Amino acid sequence: MTDYRVGIYIRLSLADGDGKAESDSIGNQRELIHQFLDRHPQLKNAPRTEFVDDGYTGTNTDRPQFQALMKELRAGAINVMVTKDFSRCHRDYTQMGNYLECVFPFLGVRYLSVNDSYDSDDYKGMTSGMDVVLRNIIYEAYSKDLSVKTTTAKIIMMKQGKYIGSFAPYGFQFHPTVRNKLVIDGDSAAVVRRIFDMTLQGMGSTAIARRLNSEGVLTPGAYFRLKNPGSGRFRKASEKNGWTAASVLNILHQYEYTGALVGRKRYKASLHEKRTVPQDKSDWIIYEGAHDAIISRADFDRVQEIIRQRPRRAKGIPQEYPLKGLLKCGNCHRTLSRIHSSAGYYYRCTKSKADENSDCPKGKLFSEKEIEGIIFRAVMQMLAMCQERKKQKSSLMLTRKERIAACVAELQKLEQQQERYRQEKFRAYEDYSGGALAKDAYLRQRADIDGKLAAAKAEQEAQEQLLSELEHLAFQDKAQEDDVFTSFAGATELTAELAQTFIKEVLVSSPTEIEIVWKFRDVFGGHSDTKEEEGHNG
Repeated sequence: MTDYRVGIYIRLSLADGDGKAESDSIGNQRELIHQFLDRHPQLKNAPRTEFVDDGYTGTNTDRPQFQALMKELRAGAINVMVTKDFSRCHRDYTQMGNYLECVFPFLGVRYLSVNDSYDSDDYKGMTSGMDVVLRNIIYEAYSKDLSVKTTTAKIIMMKQGKYIGSFAPYGFQFHPTVRNKLVIDGDSAAVVRRIFDMTLQGMGSTAIARRLNSEGVLTPGAYFRLKNPGSGRFRKASEKNGWTAASVLNILHQYEYTGALVGRKRYKASLHEKRTVPQDKSDWIIYEGAHDAIISRADFDRVQEIIRQRPRRAKGIPQEYPLKGLLKCGNCHRTLSRIHSSAGYYYRCTKSKADENSDCPKGKLFSEKEIEGIIFRAVMQMLAMCQERKKQKSSLMLTRKERIAACVAELQKLEQQQERYRQEKFRAYEDYSGGALAKDAYLRQRADIDGKLAAAKAEQEAQEQLLSELEHLAFQDKAQEDDVFTSFAGATELTAELAQTFIKEVLVSSPTEIEIVWKFRDVFGGHSDTKEEEGHNG
């Protein structure tokens, strides 16, 4: 008899919670599922664990409790997942089909959807049926319709002068009692006024950035982290980042500081993408007098005129080059600027121009030719390693399903390995407490086992991350998958296609400190790190 351990997954998006039927609320989902399990002959006595995502969309899997449940499923701690319906798990029918046909079977997970009368045990050895596909297509259409309705509701609120952003803009904070309204934040608003005043006095944006950095004034990102320590916003931004001419100009262009509410500056490219694209200015929604002004309209207009009168470099034809957008400063992680001289092209970090206290390489120029040579050699070494491993083991380039299966098997092996280490540690303690093992010998043995446990745990986390990435990959043809690596084997120079295929970013600290962050850490077999360092003695 199977030892069932049930994971109950409940989700309610913000859109669902606003005028949605009561049957979709957190409480009602919970009651429905528990009543279903209480009546189920096989699952009624199984232990249950709840995972609740309140306020998260179902069009992607970036949900903390969903990821926590998936981790438990991969570890084998839970082997049954129950939801109210398919849409609680995922609204994208292609991704839902991926979980039903690929992910859950490989993990050995039984999945049940109460309202859909679906039990994966009924489909062992066969596909889930056309009815499941049709239901998921309906959910997809519903999700699109819901997205349109939500967007329409937000536009109406913007036209009424209501602020609908998740975070208050720099210089403002949310009104303590009135919803969807902003009030001035004294500390940050003073910095905004000062930036406008210095511009009106004739200071350039770079000079203003230098002044703010020299006085230790917090950037908008650093100020937000100070005021909101628990938020994940700006968490990836380096604490070393300072003011730049670009960040000063961004402040100077914000019409919101005149008291107006400006909405629809950007819009989502599509339903399932987080990426947004700029909206034409003629389509912006502007509501005057929505909140108190930090800057007068007259001063704002004068500043815009000053900016327009500044000399501008003529815009040339955009250039294409292999490392475009990939080179970052090893200290501040900003994209390096590409400059031309009589001797060729060079890269440099421009942050130090505005921040004299920066640890970025001041005045250092990095030769494009030398960096391209270093990176090309590193890429070709990786490709050669891949080809060698492919010769040794023809199944290195596994299909997507096989790679998931291999990953699950590796996770199970690692879990068994950790269990053996834990048992060894327990036996060592028994020997020590029983007098069969001296204290020094016991401590050495325990330290050795702890080291092995830590290594196995780190490898397990790496495999879990890899499995998560594989679960999100779109279906690919195996021949195409193989061709990605073999097509570049005879490359003679670094090209944009080669660099963009394999490299996520390149961190440059000095001519001898170049760190390559690869896109495909799983491609190279046993290499669990995503980073490779290449030294160069020039």
